Amino acid sequence: MKTGIALALFLLAACASRQPAAPETNGAARRLSADVNYLAADELEGRGTPSRGLDLAALYLEAQLRAAGVAPAVDGSFRQSYTIGAYDPNTARVTVRINGKTVAPADYVFVNIGRDPAKGPISLALVDAGNGMVLEEKSVDDLSKLDIRGKAVVARKAAPWPLEPKSVFGPDRAIGKVMAATVRGAEMLVYLSEDLDTGDAEAGFFHEMKSAPVAFVRQAGLTHASALNPILVLKPKAYAPGNIEISIDTKVEEGRASNVLGRIEGSDPTLKNEWVVVSAHYDHLGSHAVPAGQDGIWNGADDNASGTAGILEIAREMARRPGKRSVLVFFTSGEDRGIFGSAFYSVKPVIAMKDVAAQINLDMIGRSHGKVEALAHGAPALYDLAVATGKRHSIEVIPDQQPTWRLLYLTDLYHFARAGVPGIHFFTGLHADYHQPSDTAAKIRYEEMARLAALAGEMARVYADGAPRPGFERPKWFVTP
Repeated sequence: MKTGIALALFLLAACASRQPAAPETNGAARRLSADVNYLAADELEGRGTPSRGLDLAALYLEAQLRAAGVAPAVDGSFRQSYTIGAYDPNTARVTVRINGKTVAPADYVFVNIGRDPAKGPISLALVDAGNGMVLEEKSVDDLSKLDIRGKAVVARKAAPWPLEPKSVFGPDRAIGKVMAATVRGAEMLVYLSEDLDTGDAEAGFFHEMKSAPVAFVRQAGLTHASALNPILVLKPKAYAPGNIEISIDTKVEEGRASNVLGRIEGSDPTLKNEWVVVSAHYDHLGSHAVPAGQDGIWNGADDNASGTAGILEIAREMARRPGKRSVLVFFTSGEDRGIFGSAFYSVKPVIAMKDVAAQINLDMIGRSHGKVEALAHGAPALYDLAVATGKRHSIEVIPDQQPTWRLLYLTDLYHFARAGVPGIHFFTGLHADYHQPSDTAAKIRYEEMARLAALAGEMARVYADGAPRPGFERPKWFVTP
């Protein structure tokens, strides 16, 4: 442990010595800049789950919480650790067979989301779902009359309207279709596309993601980590109805990853038994081997060193003056692998879900130009409070700009919402650096980020100081296993 602390301090000093000077602004912006520059430094190697860089980030968060006077929340520790299996897909040998016939590697891209090769080959019946879309707002549901539980859903790259070539997310894209299928019990999506070799944005996204390290939780009792399952993007000429088998021959490295949790006890004898959860994921995608001269580190400054730094700032302020309710400071790991940390927490909660009054989550808050999206599906009171609070901090709070993307499924709100906890997710939008090595600390807008952290912190303060618990009404589209 002493060696780890020394190494973390050395890296922090090294990063500080070469980073640009912190903005000449308030202390919060300077602290946010220091936090982001450390967490997004090359030395942390992209904070993959699990990794040495992630462990260094956890050590840094522990030190910051301890210095702020935040108490450990896990039986005297800040760490909630769990077992992760991981492998490099670039060295894995994958074989895809449809009806016993091997599919040529040039005819598919396989993105393994959360599947442990130790469970053996994927062997599933194929269910043709046409476009495989579900969109309640337009009365589209291609899955409702199909038996897809425990099977592979086959969906075409198509929709009842023209597809936007630059789009990657949405109900008419593979990510939206695999979400709809997964929450209804399917085990995989087979996505029929002719765009594997084109410049189409979605094809490029999958070619990039197929090289990202694969990880999965190894924990008894955890049967549903996220709303995503493996995706096989397949050229239609290789498809025929029947069954599919995918074998993954690889060496799985087993490791440990940790959530980092701190607690600030409330002052009211009764209300201190209720909790406000402030959360952010501190992991990112890690790194991978690239040719000389190229950058293979996904630094993840906006995603999500920014939200992590914002929660640290809220924790510092709440620890200085605790409220009536208690506060759980929750830094999750494995979010970019499939919300693994919050999934593990859902089966091993430190605080019973029924005792959580509200959750405030920060994820990608570093690119604000005076606006922030607030996703509060099913919790209108949280959204209304955010709008009012934003005005006091010169931040325009706007609703989810892509409500049909169903981002609730992809955030650390998901497992809390499954349990009926009202939550709000702050997000300053996607950009060209999303999930790219170019997401660096130099591109963060620290002054705006400081105002946004203050907005979220004021909301946490309202509920910590005893405001009535906000209600939660499950959205009609929010289907969960």
